[in-house]
Amino acid sequence: MSKTKKSKSSTEAAQSRWASDVIVDLLHAYGLPHAALNPGASYRGLHDSIVNYGENRPTMMLCQHEETAVQIAHGYAKASGQPMVAILHDLVGLLHANMAIYYAYIDRAPIFIIGATGPMDEAKRRPRIDWIHTAQGQGEAVRAYTKWDYQPHTIAGVPEAFARAYAVMMTEPTGPIYMCYDAWLQEQKLDHEVPMPPPHAAKVPSRLAPDPKALAAAADLIAAAKNPVIIAEFVGREPEGFHALVELAETGGLPVYDVDSRLNFPTRHPLNMSMVKDVFRDADLVLCLDTRDWERPTTELASTTRELTSIVPPGAKWIDIGFGDLELSSWALDYQRLHHADLRILADTSL
Repeated sequence: MSKTKKSKSSTEAAQSRWASDVIVDLLHAYGLPHAALNPGASYRGLHDSIVNYGENRPTMMLCQHEETAVQIAHGYAKASGQPMVAILHDLVGLLHANMAIYYAYIDRAPIFIIGATGPMDEAKRRPRIDWIHTAQGQGEAVRAYTKWDYQPHTIAGVPEAFARAYAVMMTEPTGPIYMCYDAWLQEQKLDHEVPMPPPHAAKVPSRLAPDPKALAAAADLIAAAKNPVIIAEFVGREPEGFHALVELAETGGLPVYDVDSRLNFPTRHPLNMSMVKDVFRDADLVLCLDTRDWERPTTELASTTRELTSIVPPGAKWIDIGFGDLELSSWALDYQRLHHADLRILADTSL
């Protein structure tokens, strides 16, 4: 008799679906292959769903600290050009990961950060521990250096928020997002089907193309220049940008200074002048491609007085092509000093 009851109970459990299963469905639908995590009770529902419902997909990578989890995801994004998941245990895990999230943000690394909090229902909180590890608007802790954060209040809000988060994360300039899920919500049994994003829907918008007239004007300025120099910072984040820069440099015989936020130009190429700042002393045009750190290569610094002296001739023309002032934080100053370029073009340089 007991065996029969046990078998029935096991069958019912296998057929049951939980709210956290919906999150796993979304992880699968959006092709997120790996999750770096330091396990915690606030997302035990999601952890269980990944193992038992998702059949260990995404593949979990156990970390000893949340900062390590985010750093692994950061490195994966830079190496592959694709995002992975980092899962952070409630408020304390988020605060542990704080610095790694900031570095991912200023390095434009797309990371799908999943967190948990609560329960937000006070009646479901365990004494003390659930109270001190829960925050009102938990995403506020990293809001100044993530592209977006959200905490769905019902399971119905999970798919739409997930889809928006993925699009925001992967739209250039890319960066980390933070999705926070209520601990109690994750563990609720589903009593209805939750509508998912249509499989045919575009997950990310198309890339930002330049104004043709502005691009033609830039080409005319470059063609008229006698000693043009290129500065590249994030062009090489995509292979297309890397190869296009090589073609541009070779076509015009243009020296390239690689700021090295990505591998933008072959290090042994004869036009790579990244170790020769003097190339700017005779420049009559400087072309900045997806560059924020234009000052370091084009100035000399007196460290004691903090005074900068430009090594670019005063009459030189400047062209800036990139994302300009898109995705500026009101808190972080990673946008660096504004340069008053002669021509500014808003565009994705990997096109």
